[in-house]
Amino acid sequence: MQATKDSFYVTLRDRLAQAYPTRTITVDGITRPAIVVVENDKPSVTARQHDAFYMEWADAHAVRPATSILMAMNCTISYTSAGSEQNGGLDRGRMMGELESELLAICSPAAIHKCDYTGSGDPVYLGTDIFWSQPTFRAAKAEPGCVAREASLTVYFYPEVSQ
Repeated sequence: MQATKDSFYVTLRDRLAQAYPTRTITVDGITRPAIVVVENDKPSVTARQHDAFYMEWADAHAVRPATSILMAMNCTISYTSAGSEQNGGLDRGRMMGELESELLAICSPAAIHKCDYTGSGDPVYLGTDIFWSQPTFRAAKAEPGCVAREASLTVYFYPEVSQ
């Protein structure tokens, strides 16, 4: 399952960096694409920053246990915006709209090769693909100083087989 999570994250990260190079966060003096896998990063990264995407995974489950080994995992992607400083935060809704458009764009196309990223060299193709649903957006919520929203999607995959 880790290869599925890694492949999905790396794909979204690379698409975000290519299509929206200014969508970044800075953590510990290092600037990087503004997408974080909460379970994989250190606390200084997972301390939420506005205008960034935070991915969290639910448990994996069999799609049709009696007939197939196809698995699924739900992924929740949360993000917030306080708006821009030059507009005093009054453009929070517009900024959320930009984030939603970017998320939809980086989630398409919705299929990729599943790779193993554990080695120090190039990723190794594992012989299967993963694919996912389009994000479903929950209602935005006003929080102190910002607007927050979550989107969820389901990632489908075949499990890795240990040899």
